[in-house]
Amino acid sequence: MGRTGICQDALMRPGRPTLDAMTATREDGQPPVVPLPERDPAALRAAVAKLDTAALAKFESDWTAATARARDEYSLMPARYFVEHWWTWVAVERWPALAARLRACERTVAESADRNTRRAAAAEISEILRRAESATT
Repeated sequence: MGRTGICQDALMRPGRPTLDAMTATREDGQPPVVPLPERDPAALRAAVAKLDTAALAKFESDWTAATARARDEYSLMPARYFVEHWWTWVAVERWPALAARLRACERTVAESADRNTRRAAAAEISEILRRAESATT
């Protein structure tokens, strides 16, 4: 199968990892790589460091930018956006197979010439992020 059908096929394939597994264990019985952290920068930083040390530099850069913007605008919104963004990132990345599917769908959206394939991939991205944002454990 070509790359263009990867996400749509993943949605229809029996036995694929379920998104509901984000709040319990994966189908193979494995728990997530890290527990879902609190929604605060220190807890998120610790989770990011465990999940992907290469992403830690981006995390730090984003935190510096968010705090500077919050100070300049006299607003907490930049810091809140930062926390929500990175919390969602951790919620997905703590499940390696789910993170790989998200990246595959992102590639499909960026590279596919077929509109229906892009739409199916975008719909799966939306579902992955929706489930990640509603995760509780």
